[in-house]
Amino acid sequence: YLAYMYAKTPERCTDAKDFILQNMYEEELAGDRHTDLLIRFAEVCGTTKERVEDPKNMVATTRGLQSWCYSVAMRENFVVATAALVVGLESQVPAIYRKQTPILREQYGFTDEEIEFFDLHIVSDEIHGERGYKIVLEYADTPELQQRCLEIVREGADMRRMYMDGLYQAYLKDDIEEPVKA
Repeated sequence: YLAYMYAKTPERCTDAKDFILQNMYEEELAGDRHTDLLIRFAEVCGTTKERVEDPKNMVATTRGLQSWCYSVAMRENFVVATAALVVGLESQVPAIYRKQTPILREQYGFTDEEIEFFDLHIVSDEIHGERGYKIVLEYADTPELQQRCLEIVREGADMRRMYMDGLYQAYLKDDIEEPVKA
């Protein structure tokens, strides 16, 4: 979806285009390609790269979040897409992962290398969130764009919640919840 955002960003907004291009590079081309780091974590958890990459294995709410991201990137103004996908979603990641990584290390015994994906995103997504926020402040220059940015950030929070609830329902609920006693 970052490529759609890049394509829709006006040429005059060079700082925004540079940011999106850098973000794409980090995700897909850099030495520590983020997808590869996530797959490494998944493999340590006992699954395979093939299973992770097979879209048939995607939980419905994950597909919903992914579809929403693509829809926003393709249909919305670039600054609204930035508000949704960078400010609304990406900037949430550091706070979430800061809570998860100590547990992964201390309770589950994962090594720093095995959870590098999470540590990397604590740092990179904090920076991306700040840059995205600056882009929104600069280019959401009408009351209508500002209002739409606020609305879509709320939508993003709802989408994140739906996604997380779906993961909980699919993978954790039966292992965590105690059966109701009569």
